[in-house]
Order: sequence, then C-alpha cells, then structure tokens
Amino acid sequence: MSSPTRLVVLGAVHQFQPVHGYFLRRELMTWLVDEWANIQPGSIYNALRSLEQDGYVRESGTESDGKRPARTSYTITPAGEVELMRMLRDTLWNVEPFDTQAVMVIASFMFILSRQEVIAGLEHRISKIDAIVLTNGFHIEDTARSETTPKYVREIFELSTARLRAEQEWARSLAERLKQGEYAFADDPREERPRR
Repeated sequence: MSSPTRLVVLGAVHQFQPVHGYFLRRELMTWLVDEWANIQPGSIYNALRSLEQDGYVRESGTESDGKRPARTSYTITPAGEVELMRMLRDTLWNVEPFDTQAVMVIASFMFILSRQEVIAGLEHRISKIDAIVLTNGFHIEDTARSETTPKYVREIFELSTARLRAEQEWARSLAERLKQGEYAFADDPREERPRR
C-alpha cells in the first residue's frame, strides 16, 4: 500500500472515528482522492485491513441496517496516533519537486498538528522551495550545455519550478491566514475540529 493511501485513510479514521469503510470510501471520494492521491475505492478497504494488521486501527463494533451487509467500525489506536503524526510531519517538512500529493494531504489533515507546527512547517516549505527552484535553474543550464540531452527536457524543470512557485504562494497565504487564527488545530483551546 502506498504511503499516501495509508496516511489518508489513517487520517480519515482519526477524523471521523468510529467510522466504517463505506463511510470512508464515500467521504474520501468527495475529496477527489482518486484524482490527487490515486486512491481507488477498493484500496480504502485494503488500507483499513492493513492498518488493522499493523495495530494502527482496531474494530470498535459492527452494525447492521436492515438488509444491508453488516459494517465494521474502526477507531485509531495509540500506536496509530503516533504513526499518523510521524507520517503527517514527514509530509509537512519534506518537499518533493515533482509531487503534488503532499500539499493535498497537508491541506486535508493539518488540523491534527498544532497551529505553531503547521506555520513553522509551511515557512520551511517556502524556503525549501527557493532552494529547489535554484537547483532547477542549474538543471536547465546543464540541459542547454549537454550534447546528448534533448533541449526540450528543460521543460520538466520549468514545469517543476512553476508548480513549486504556485505551492509557495499558497503556503505563504495559508501561513498568514493561520497566524490570523483561521481554522482550528489540535492545540487550540476551542475544540472545533472537523467532524462528519
């Protein structure tokens, strides 16, 4: 199972618990995870089984509703909370030049962390993006000098730079809005976390 699937499903269990797979599938499909994280509906159930085997989620009960099949509900375990925080922090603090999944995951589950950590992580991403864009410039120069690399390969680095600059603009805007108190976070005194 890919790391984005694991993180998204574990984060969603944390957010909506106790929750059954059908609800997760229906809810996550409204987030378009099939498009930005390449998570297919069936992989959500597989992720739940895998997370349960690893001890990160556990069954919390089974419910039946008329003629519908019984649905097993899950909650996150203490080990699952630790794993969720580890994966979310890894996603927040690392910038991948060609990957958009990370920022989508951050936008989906940032409320799990403290406001201060998310702001610090976003500010780190902003400076890390400057370094990657600088590196992309050197790659473009190398492509221009190369006798074997096709000249149009530079567009890979141009596209990466354009995408990263857009992410950087989003991160700056979000960090400012978070400093102004937008959204609720794990360390906020008011418990306004997103619920179903």
